[in-house]
Amino acid sequence: MLSKSNFLLGCDCPVKLKYFKLGYPALNNPNSFLEFFADGGFMVEALARALFDDGVWVVPLDDETPEQATARLMAVPGDGVWFEPTFVVEDMLVRVDILQRKGDVLRLIEVKAKSFDSSETETPYRGERGGILGDWREYLLDISFQTNVLELAYPKMRVEPELCLVDTSKTCREEAIFNKVELVTDKDPGSTGPRAVYTGDVAALRGQHFLGFLNVRNEVDELIAEVRSKSNSLKRIAIDPSVALEPPLGNKCRDCEYRNIGSLRNGFADCWGALAAGDPHIVDLFKSGLLADAAGNSKEGLNWLIKNGISKLVEIPPRIIDQNKATGKRQIRQLECTKSGAEWVDPNLKAELEACKYPLHFVDFETSRLAVPYHKDMQPYEQIAFQFSCHTILRPGDTELRHAEWINVDDAFPSFKFADALRDAVGDEGTIFVWSNFEQSTLRDIRRQMTSYNHADKNIAAWIEAIVPDRKDGGRVQDLLELCRAHYCHPKMGGSLSIKYVLPAIWGSNEDLWRDPWFSKYFRESLDGALDPYSALKGLILDAEQANIAAGQGQELAVEAVRDGIGAMRSYQEMMYGLSRNNAKHRDAVKKMLLQYCELDTAAMVIIWKHWTSRLAAN
Repeated sequence: MLSKSNFLLGCDCPVKLKYFKLGYPALNNPNSFLEFFADGGFMVEALARALFDDGVWVVPLDDETPEQATARLMAVPGDGVWFEPTFVVEDMLVRVDILQRKGDVLRLIEVKAKSFDSSETETPYRGERGGILGDWREYLLDISFQTNVLELAYPKMRVEPELCLVDTSKTCREEAIFNKVELVTDKDPGSTGPRAVYTGDVAALRGQHFLGFLNVRNEVDELIAEVRSKSNSLKRIAIDPSVALEPPLGNKCRDCEYRNIGSLRNGFADCWGALAAGDPHIVDLFKSGLLADAAGNSKEGLNWLIKNGISKLVEIPPRIIDQNKATGKRQIRQLECTKSGAEWVDPNLKAELEACKYPLHFVDFETSRLAVPYHKDMQPYEQIAFQFSCHTILRPGDTELRHAEWINVDDAFPSFKFADALRDAVGDEGTIFVWSNFEQSTLRDIRRQMTSYNHADKNIAAWIEAIVPDRKDGGRVQDLLELCRAHYCHPKMGGSLSIKYVLPAIWGSNEDLWRDPWFSKYFRESLDGALDPYSALKGLILDAEQANIAAGQGQELAVEAVRDGIGAMRSYQEMMYGLSRNNAKHRDAVKKMLLQYCELDTAAMVIIWKHWTSRLAAN
């Protein structure tokens, strides 16, 4: 059977569908409840369903399959609306979000938390030249697959496919905000995810919602032949996943969920065969997809390497790297470091760091966006800043590392209080170190919100305007990621500039940091030296009383450690608006995990800074 999710997986890579059907272990197995908060999809669906108050859930009887229950309900003559009807035709299965029948027309509505701005365009999926845009293609393939199945099921009916999207041009009023969506412990009938129910005034919602319903019949007609052809080929894989396939090897393989090196069933190894052995592999080269081949053909380098039996990064010929470009220079540097096994610290980095004025403030923000806004008068997906951590070194040679932090736990718009607390932490002097330009863009966003919401504190607005430019442009911000890109490379960074790769590379190779009083609390011994500090973060187990409370609300008994920014966002949303939002002890545990993670993010920057300064001083 080829389901819609199978179809989309196969469109991404048919071999992934093969591995999925064969039960290969995948690296990304997300917590379904936290996934609920990832893009707000279930909440958007709750609002969309509320607009159809005559809608009927398709709930199978004890002896029925979902598709049989659908057929029973739709056999009743007349118009109607059904939520989650299921159709199985020619070994293809779809479950439709909302289906409305009026006369001989079937209105197929696919609800997505994808955003668009109706004030700019009514066809956000079309480019300037009229073609379908790449980042919309999956959504349109999705609804085209559903349309095809529905037309096969009801050949005498006319199917009108629509995408229900989030219109960010609209401001949300009282009846279209988050607290009007209630989370319940049971699931949508036939669903594998959480359930959200709209509890507000439906009549008022019709005039206040931010949803846009876009007819995509033309786009479906454009894609339908491709979808039918693709469905036929993917059905053969779904029915018999043992079928032999030629894997489409390329730079996308680097992040494949079936690149499970520690497993006996490693899809990456199966696809690449003898060429899987490179460690590090050619796909681990910085921006490997931009390599040219030996003849200078742009972006053909990986194919050339594969054809010539080269899989080890260290065997990449330098002549196929364009060293006149910044990307090529970085690639060459990674290649040299990998061959030598030694890190590279550019002597010019010393002048860059010495130009940074004290106090040195190492800062990290955590933010959140939800399709369904937290508060009225916000727009969908409008950002809030809910947490920061700041480590400060007051003066050269200081033996004290100061730490300040702030997190919002109140059901109120937090960004302006966030800015006030940040000013208290970093003051009006010194350099603000960040990793990427995210903190600067967040502060600019807060500054815009101050104008939009007529925030009274003009001083804090002026303060943001003064600090947010780069240090070299008269502001106070120094991006450590950019310094890393230009002046540092470690063979164990794997071609990545993410702090999640830079920190472990440095930490594992500098034992002095393990004993440093500033950082010793992050040391955990491992078989090969020291555990990555992010991996060493510990979660919390609720005691018996707390566990009983949590279990009664359908939650896990353990509160997992937060280890990345996406996890922080989802954990915050669950803490504030999830099923345990009224459980003070559970909320406090999640708060501790968030504070622990954000503190490490800024400590990581101090670790990297201290490593660089010590290496430069020794040379």
